[in-house]
Amino acid sequence: MLIIFFICLLTILSGAFYEKIQNISVTEPLLALLFGVLLGPDILNIIKSTDSHSEFQVLEIACQFTIAMALMATALRIPTHIFRKNATSLSNLVIFGMIFMWLLGSGVFYLLIPKFSIFECLLLGAIVTPTDPVVASTLVTGRKAEKYLPAKVRNTLSFEAGVNDGFAYPIVLLALYLLGAEGDGDLSQWFTEVLLYESILCAILAYAVGFSCGFLMKKGHKAGFLNTKTLLSFSIAVALLLLGGFHLLKMNPIIAVFVGGFAFAKDITANEDLKEERIQETMERLTTVPVFFILGLILPWQDWFSMGWTAVWIVVLILLFRRLPALLLLMPVMPQFRKKIYSVLIMGWFGPIGVAALYYAVLA
Repeated sequence: MLIIFFICLLTILSGAFYEKIQNISVTEPLLALLFGVLLGPDILNIIKSTDSHSEFQVLEIACQFTIAMALMATALRIPTHIFRKNATSLSNLVIFGMIFMWLLGSGVFYLLIPKFSIFECLLLGAIVTPTDPVVASTLVTGRKAEKYLPAKVRNTLSFEAGVNDGFAYPIVLLALYLLGAEGDGDLSQWFTEVLLYESILCAILAYAVGFSCGFLMKKGHKAGFLNTKTLLSFSIAVALLLLGGFHLLKMNPIIAVFVGGFAFAKDITANEDLKEERIQETMERLTTVPVFFILGLILPWQDWFSMGWTAVWIVVLILLFRRLPALLLLMPVMPQFRKKIYSVLIMGWFGPIGVAALYYAVLA
């Protein structure tokens, strides 16, 4: 109950001073993380630590709910025609961008932690590959983002974060299979179960479910059965339906939420689109503060300190070489951003690592 109390207190305070926080360019995730560190066992020790297994279980569930809300909000925020108009740029960014980021991130770990095998470094690289939709939403939304970031950059970052968040799953599992930690290293099992069933078939079924929910919502709106009070609950229910349903099917629920949410958003009428703008912010804020607060409570400071300067160099090199070189290499095959070095540099820098990496770290 103590954790719930402080999460609610922080949510109230951040809500009361939301505009001021936005003006000084401090994000709610950062505040929640610092608040968790302050109250955790390493400083004030107001909230005691428990066994690591229980902490990881709580963190995994919190990550799933947070990612689900963020992905649904992202799917509702981006233009429904974005992929149709920019298929080449977005496909290359998602597919080859993920591969390059995976290999570059793995190379950093292999360089700085020579005692790790190449497959262990590939696993670490896969974990930090996805662009996090939770943190990305704080960068691409709000008045400052609309003022300083072009719409195509904001929409591209949102789409990429939504898609590669889920499609990082087969890469993480591939690294685990190569390590022999899953399926005894049988790559044919990875191909049939993880890639075809849990990822590709999952995306197809999720699109059908999301489209059906959007169709139902549209019919309900036309019949006058929906109002502003039901729109938020409907959107959250669709996100949780996709998350829980595809988890029960032993498929990838992260892919399911974004693909299903994207299909759900395609069939919403113009009136509902206007109202959904406010719903997106509410959906994200419901879960963003709790997950970063919990993370702050259990950060392994002692383990990081024991690594010395290696930990610092990992952070610096991942920031500089995980994403920027990948985007620069892909610039010629992204017609939307060809010869637009400024936009590419912005996207190369604003590709945050956050809750998605945390989720895959716990999963692995």
